Amino acid sequence: MYMSKSSLKRLLVAAVSLAVIAPSMAPAQAAEEIKIGVITSTSGPLASYGVAYNEGLEWGLKYYTGGKMAINGKKLVVTSKDDGADPASATASFKEMVGNGTKIIVGTASSGVALTLAPLAAQNKVLYISGPAKNDLVTSAANKYVFRSGNSSTQDLAPLAGIKPISGKKVVLFVEDNAFGAGNIAAARALMTSKGALFEEIKVPTSTSDFTPFAKKAADAKGAYIFIAWSNALTAGAMLTSLKVQGAFAKQRPITGLAGAATYDIYGTLFEGTNAILTNSYFAGASKSAAAGDLATWYATNKKTQDLFTSTGADAAKMIVMALTKNPSQNVDTMIRNLEGKSWVGVKGLMRIDPNTHLLVQPMFLISLNKSGSNYVPKLLKTIASVG
Repeated sequence: MYMSKSSLKRLLVAAVSLAVIAPSMAPAQAAEEIKIGVITSTSGPLASYGVAYNEGLEWGLKYYTGGKMAINGKKLVVTSKDDGADPASATASFKEMVGNGTKIIVGTASSGVALTLAPLAAQNKVLYISGPAKNDLVTSAANKYVFRSGNSSTQDLAPLAGIKPISGKKVVLFVEDNAFGAGNIAAARALMTSKGALFEEIKVPTSTSDFTPFAKKAADAKGAYIFIAWSNALTAGAMLTSLKVQGAFAKQRPITGLAGAATYDIYGTLFEGTNAILTNSYFAGASKSAAAGDLATWYATNKKTQDLFTSTGADAAKMIVMALTKNPSQNVDTMIRNLEGKSWVGVKGLMRIDPNTHLLVQPMFLISLNKSGSNYVPKLLKTIASVG
């Protein structure tokens, strides 16, 4: 087709005009959105924790925005990436999100991942709300950009403060040889050393498939208590079974945190008759708050099951909404001010953000597993309020 010089000139001018206009339109469109990045495990050994967190986050964002999924008139756009509990993968996702203009990033069940992402938040001046990773060092007064929507290892152990007798007694620390395990060793020593406890540490590689030599060592330690810190949901059953078979629970009273709902039956069976001490950060029915009731209704309606880190996702959502309220420009310093020292009654009960350390002060629970028909279900024994 023949085109005159004048027509060609007009076409080129129009094309150049579009080329100039298009980039200017993109920021305007982006300004109508609020990008939320989620990095957590949906595959690998911590997958069940990541799934529970994501479901709680989904509910919370809808609940705390009144079903609008928008704040300040701007739509929330959530991008989720699976970290597989791998710091390198999480780092790549974090950098990609920051490069896309995301100013709020939440998540991870892995302490190793959270410890990697925390300094990146400071370097890039973005808000990072960790959870459910538990290592105490994730949040501190040294990094104003990092908060947590879950609890720390020290908070996990708060229900153990009243254990007696402990002075002069040996506590066997049976833990994963990773950041999660290291955090639990530090927390246990901090809690019980001043009470006169003695310790023996047994560190087990996370990739272990044969627990027999480690379980035998634990049984031979002849402690008064055996403290178990294990996050790998795929191998927790085999680990506990090996400890039971080797006789580690025969004369040593087990202490551990109750894991996800899928483990209730195996924990209940293996701890039967051991007088085990079970701490817990959340289970369905732990709280009678209004938010807990609304959450239960939503889960029942959608035929979903609440789990250990459902509340951690829900509280992350609440913190996102708080950070952005009356902050249409998404200024990160304003987000920080909006969160520091704030409190709310959430799914677990009364929650408060420490203004200095950004630790989430919250209730923790002491529970038992009781037989109900052919299954075991958690029963609340004691709520320890305002654990910081």
